[in-house]
Amino acid sequence: MVLYEFGPYLLDAREQLLLRDGQPLPLKPKLFDLLLVLVENSGHILHKNELMAKVWPNSFVEESNLTVSISALRKALGDGHNPHAYIETVPRRGYRFVAQVKEVLDQRNQLLEETRLIGSYRETAAAREAIAVLPFRVISSKVGDEYLGLGMTDALITRISNLNQIVVRPTSAVRKYAFGEQNPIAAGQELRVSSVLDGSIQKFGKRIRVTVQLVNVHSGASLWAEKFDERFTNIFAVEDSISEQVASALVTRLSTEERIQLVKRYTENTQAHQAYLKGRFFLEKRAPDAIKKSIEYFDLAVRIDRDYALAYAGLADCYTLLGACELLPPKESAPKAEAAALKAVELDDNLAEAHAALGYCKMFNWDWPAAERELKLAIELNPNAAIVHQRYSIYQRALRRFEEALEEGTKAVGLDPTSATRNASTGATLYFARRYDQAIEQLGQALELDSNHAFSRIVLGRAYEQKAMYDEAITEYEKISNLAGKSAESLGHRGHLYAVSGRKEAAHELLDELEELSKKEYVPPYYTALIHTGLGEKDQALEWLENAYQEHDLTLVILDIDPMLDSLRGDSRFVSLLERVGLVPERAASRT
Repeated sequence: MVLYEFGPYLLDAREQLLLRDGQPLPLKPKLFDLLLVLVENSGHILHKNELMAKVWPNSFVEESNLTVSISALRKALGDGHNPHAYIETVPRRGYRFVAQVKEVLDQRNQLLEETRLIGSYRETAAAREAIAVLPFRVISSKVGDEYLGLGMTDALITRISNLNQIVVRPTSAVRKYAFGEQNPIAAGQELRVSSVLDGSIQKFGKRIRVTVQLVNVHSGASLWAEKFDERFTNIFAVEDSISEQVASALVTRLSTEERIQLVKRYTENTQAHQAYLKGRFFLEKRAPDAIKKSIEYFDLAVRIDRDYALAYAGLADCYTLLGACELLPPKESAPKAEAAALKAVELDDNLAEAHAALGYCKMFNWDWPAAERELKLAIELNPNAAIVHQRYSIYQRALRRFEEALEEGTKAVGLDPTSATRNASTGATLYFARRYDQAIEQLGQALELDSNHAFSRIVLGRAYEQKAMYDEAITEYEKISNLAGKSAESLGHRGHLYAVSGRKEAAHELLDELEELSKKEYVPPYYTALIHTGLGEKDQALEWLENAYQEHDLTLVILDIDPMLDSLRGDSRFVSLLERVGLVPERAASRT
């Protein structure tokens, strides 16, 4: 076997391993493939099309993917201070690996294997408690039973996530496996976990049959397997038993508090629980009609059991999501979200989901101290919840605490590494911190996970605009329109881009489109303000921002950090608006 040595690096193609001074250096698979192609052809120019064909065979990718990957590879190799130390850019042609490469034969294999095993052990130790609960397969011909699979999964994730010694991938990370056949080992490798809980559920009449197994991803061995045949009213006992068995297989010792939390029941009413499971099933679909359906089931759950705190937390998330996605005016969505979150906290002050929902509501109500208090408490109650770290990151960046925001965002990505949303949120933080090149690189990683992720493309377009890469920015906004049709957000950003790039007539046309759209659905005034800002129409921009304040536009949480509004910052009216949103004192404190 031939290995490749250059500088302090040793590259092993068979093991997909790169070492620096004998220590494993993690690289994403496509970055490793790109490096291998460059190294194997060291000294020769590889044209961009040739590289893309070799690294992404049988796939349609854009040149920007290659550019982002080259940048990430240079960063990984410590090539930032000298851009041509390893990889040279040949203008209008491609790239060339310029470092001296030496082929190393088998005598290094033993050392390499020892180093590889050490690195593997470290990675396994770091991830040994990471688990994914895959959506249970529903074996049923009865219409309406499909909620059981994802519902059971979500219930188990909620229970197991109470254990600090185990990191559980969130429901959002596993929901894609609910469709079609799933290979537990392949899914576990993709989700970067060491164990996978896989099972099936069947409902017939008043009974349920659940078959479940816990599989070690590295060895493929079954750690535990069981079959349950119970009355549906005993579904709580089934969830209790599965949670306890999983914990016993993965954790050597549980505290008394952890044992209590593991079998904690948020309701004793089977009908309420069934309605809650249906609510979670529809909420995870994230489509507007599905969210409204979710609200119906959460409402049903709390009508059946008035003390069902988890269902109230679900309602809060639904209304927050409707407001954040601009599907409901904030004056309607925000009060309902906060009322549900407050009720959940009142019923169960130890429920992390309730405090996380309330913290998010407080942030969008511009009650910054209360928001921080609730989000920090949610993290304390469940430090392994990726969404809570992401929400706290969003809070931190709104107050210009960018380093803290990046730290929380990194924690969220670490807990849910395959989520495009978590990765894109970190990219947004880099963008608002004016670190545009890093933002573009991070958003490229998010799009590798999900090429149809609209939020990633919105922020990527913003970053390109700030670098005056107007053609690239418009390409991203066009892709968003192709993915999801015209939205107020995409129209506002495109209009601002047209304005600052000199296409003022086109910008005014988009103002007209926003006005027409507002006759059919809620349009946040913030986006109209963006276009007027780009056109240099300061008075109109500030007037629309004042409208946004009066309507409690949720987008105002980025008022103090949005680069698109920089031309307004010296105006006393803008400062007054910041004060009323509660941002000026925090901004001043963060700069001292």
